[in-house]
Amino acid sequence: MRQGFPTLLFALAPCLMTSAVFAEATQVAITSSVTDIDSSLFEKHADLTAVEKKLADKQNEVDSQAKQTARLVKLLAQAERALAKAKASLEQDYTRMIDEPDFDISPAQNHFQDAWKRVKEGKLTISNSEQKQQSLVMELEAIQAEKAATETSIDNLNQKKLRARAERLRNEITQKETHTVSFTNRCSNDMTLAQCSDQTVTLALQKAVKQFQHNLIDKATESKTVKAHLASASLNIHVLQHKVESSGFSEDNRYRVVIAANLETRPNKNTACRLLDIQSSNCFTQSEQQANNQQKEVAWVTLVIRSNQYNDTVSINGVKYGSTPVEVMLPIGQHMITIEKEGYLSFHQELKIARDYNLRAVLQAKQNSLNVGTKFADPIKANTQSPEMIVVGSGRYLLGENNAQQITIKKPFALAATLTRVQDFRAFVENTGYQTDAELMKTCDTFINDEITTVSDNNWQSPGFKQVDNAPVVCVSQNDAKAYTRWLSKSTGFSYRLPTPQEWEAAARAGQGTNFWWGNEFRSGKANTGWAGTPWSNVSTSPVKSFSPTPTGFYDMVGNVWEWTNLQQGLAKGGAWSFSPEKSKVFSELHVPTTTAANYLGFRVLREL
Repeated sequence: MRQGFPTLLFALAPCLMTSAVFAEATQVAITSSVTDIDSSLFEKHADLTAVEKKLADKQNEVDSQAKQTARLVKLLAQAERALAKAKASLEQDYTRMIDEPDFDISPAQNHFQDAWKRVKEGKLTISNSEQKQQSLVMELEAIQAEKAATETSIDNLNQKKLRARAERLRNEITQKETHTVSFTNRCSNDMTLAQCSDQTVTLALQKAVKQFQHNLIDKATESKTVKAHLASASLNIHVLQHKVESSGFSEDNRYRVVIAANLETRPNKNTACRLLDIQSSNCFTQSEQQANNQQKEVAWVTLVIRSNQYNDTVSINGVKYGSTPVEVMLPIGQHMITIEKEGYLSFHQELKIARDYNLRAVLQAKQNSLNVGTKFADPIKANTQSPEMIVVGSGRYLLGENNAQQITIKKPFALAATLTRVQDFRAFVENTGYQTDAELMKTCDTFINDEITTVSDNNWQSPGFKQVDNAPVVCVSQNDAKAYTRWLSKSTGFSYRLPTPQEWEAAARAGQGTNFWWGNEFRSGKANTGWAGTPWSNVSTSPVKSFSPTPTGFYDMVGNVWEWTNLQQGLAKGGAWSFSPEKSKVFSELHVPTTTAANYLGFRVLREL
């Protein structure tokens, strides 16, 4: 009988051998890891339930405040109608007093003043309500962010749990064991003793392998799942060596052997994942996964770029792609798009793409018969100059939210490069002796504890914070701004006025179709708005030219102060140092009475060409 046997390799494709014999300390550590993750998941799901309730409650608050604001708007409309009637009645009484000098108009005056007071109080109440609503919206957004962070944590824990399960099973099925088995064989009559012995030993080894297999599978933590997916994975069980401990024929002429076999499993890297029916990536370390699947993990999408001009040049991330229309495949993420053409202002937009995207760029001519983009300043008497102006061309503009409004500006115009400064307004006051509405009424709106409050004795010279000469003038009403433009017109001999909302937005966009001239997303530190990360945010105005201009040369078209337009109903654009960045989008508007003076309201001038 042969005492030795060559090393036997069994590659059992249809059945997985799950080894359960490994270092006890390691098994406890892995099991504890999965258990700890389950505990963390339980806590996170409880957190998610709590934040969802908090989100629903805050949404109800926002909805309730929105209804309150709408109700106040209706009440204000009633008050304004009452004010109009009171004004008409007072005018009638004034007319009557001409014929009847002794006629008492004080009741009508009192009625008018009461009506005017109710309108003013109504507007202030609406402003406070809108501020509260904005605060609630910001709180809602914070809770939404908290919910998203919690959901991300849950996703990460679920992913971590998959990897922990795979690691645990890999340790359970990667084992070495010695199995002692006996096997009795009825050999054929035509076999020699050696042949019978070899066959019986081989069958005994097969029995040892099967026994090893079943033992490992039964001891696996997720034995039931493993058994359900045995056919989808392959585990190599190697017989390292074996020893025949006894052998011989029994009384019924059967040959019996007892062997001790040293067995070892050598599963593939992703075997545990197949047995658990999870993605194979969970069986590789992050570095292995990145090395093997880096290209597969990055999604590529199609970007189509068109413009309103021919023979332009398109560059993406500094690489030129020819003229529009351009269709190019790019990985998802941030990309800088530049479109240039001789004689036209360059188009720049930082675009974050996550799916197929179509970009439409509108190029503005640099020069035409009126020299679009030209900068100039009209001289004023006493060797001074008017504000620096920049020419804006006529033509079709896409304005409003989502560029939904197609507006045609028939005539080119020039708009001031900066807001009207304190020193500019001082020259006007010193030359004319003008007194602003805020000085006459001895009030100017400001922010105290995040609420609009009317403060006594504040005006353009003392708006509630320190103003330097090159800071934008504030605490000026639309009446004050128009008075300045009339003086400027008389002093220069040219026609100055406030811009229309459309003219202001056309200049502020600088040829872009995005929420801000640099892109769709607000960037901290790019402009002076509330919560924008600048030294002036929620504190005061900032000196003009403290931030980069638009590509066309205009400063502070985002933030610093709301800018009066010439709309008779009272409308300002651009956002301010004390308002959220959302309010500084190019299409945002602030509806405010024309007599309002506030330390977040200023203006820039337009010169007709």
